[in-house]
Amino acid sequence: MSRLEELAPADLRRVVVTYRDALRAHQDELNRLNVYPVPDGDTGTNMALTLESVVGELDSADGMDEICHAVSHGSLMGARGNSGVILSQILRGLADTFSDHDEASGADLVAGLRRATDAAYQAVLRPVEGTILTVVRAATEAVESAHESGEESLTALLDRAAVAAREAVERTPELLPVLKEAGVVDAGGQGFALMIDAFLAVVDGRPLPEPEVVATPPAVEAHMHGDDASSLRYEVMYLLEAKDSTIPAFKDTWASLGDSIVVVGGDGMWNCHVHTNDVGAAIEAGIEAGRPRSIRVTDLLDQVEEEQWVREQTETSAAHPPAVEPATAAEPCTTAVVAVGVGEGVQRLLNSLGVQAVVAGGQSMNPSTAQILEAVDHCPADSVIVLPNNKNIIPVAEQVDALTTRRVEVVPTQAVV
Repeated sequence: MSRLEELAPADLRRVVVTYRDALRAHQDELNRLNVYPVPDGDTGTNMALTLESVVGELDSADGMDEICHAVSHGSLMGARGNSGVILSQILRGLADTFSDHDEASGADLVAGLRRATDAAYQAVLRPVEGTILTVVRAATEAVESAHESGEESLTALLDRAAVAAREAVERTPELLPVLKEAGVVDAGGQGFALMIDAFLAVVDGRPLPEPEVVATPPAVEAHMHGDDASSLRYEVMYLLEAKDSTIPAFKDTWASLGDSIVVVGGDGMWNCHVHTNDVGAAIEAGIEAGRPRSIRVTDLLDQVEEEQWVREQTETSAAHPPAVEPATAAEPCTTAVVAVGVGEGVQRLLNSLGVQAVVAGGQSMNPSTAQILEAVDHCPADSVIVLPNNKNIIPVAEQVDALTTRRVEVVPTQAVV
């Protein structure tokens, strides 16, 4: 494969897809590194899901302008979690720069990374060094220095960015004490470095780095057991339709309610993220500013419980899949119910409502068709209703009906509530 000196629209599409694939491959590694701002083990998942949204937008895009618009819009609308929202700003900074050109050159890469860095810092109300912000800034400053010295080659500039990003990732524990205490580097910064690797894979045919097996440090285990959970219990995210002039006051209100605040967007549409103990006030602030929609509220303590379960299951042999938890009294019935959930509290609640079998699973680890089928076959009924309780599990559950003599219907539930 010959080196590319400029990125054509098809090349940029390949970079995005390659980056998505790299994040999927490294998802578990990044989740295990996830200590800051909350040790909820979802940085890899959130970054990968953000890229899934972008790739989905690319399906009908053609030409540099359309592809860049798809990257920008897909990342804003599909951003997940703190890391995903910051990543969306980085992607939008690059896309907004490349969209003015039929092909993107080394100089465009330099300008795009600068725009991405500025946008990422501006998106965070209280920027913290030792995070993805530090890593993207280091990569940007490295390519700017090389370009000022006369370097024009796209490959050479990406090489400088890759080296700077990796070195910055290794330095993150020196800048953020919580990382040093846990003995890990920053997960978001590591995820951004993979983006530069994706560029080099397309531009120069470089192989992507292999995922590393990351041991769970004792400090992180304490987090996972809830012994050192954040005092801010809830993560609130929503899209906000509001006039740009209302956003400064909106940010000030959120600053009094919580932390890990990221507000990104413009031209009347904003993606908003906060950790808080006052869910109602966080949503009311959006109502005062405009119209919040696609509201997502996550109980971070419940997420810690799920992540603990995920880690235990990951360390279990594939020959021993998660057990199906039957209800205490499995009386024969006309129609039984199987539900997906994780945690003893959720299981007790579902059983109390008449669920015959609970399959362990959730956002962080989706159960297989075989596990749902096993639960269905445990039910003392000819007909079974399945509640997948997660968007990613719905298509898996829909495969079960063809694999059993029982009649199976799936209600496409996306959450336990």
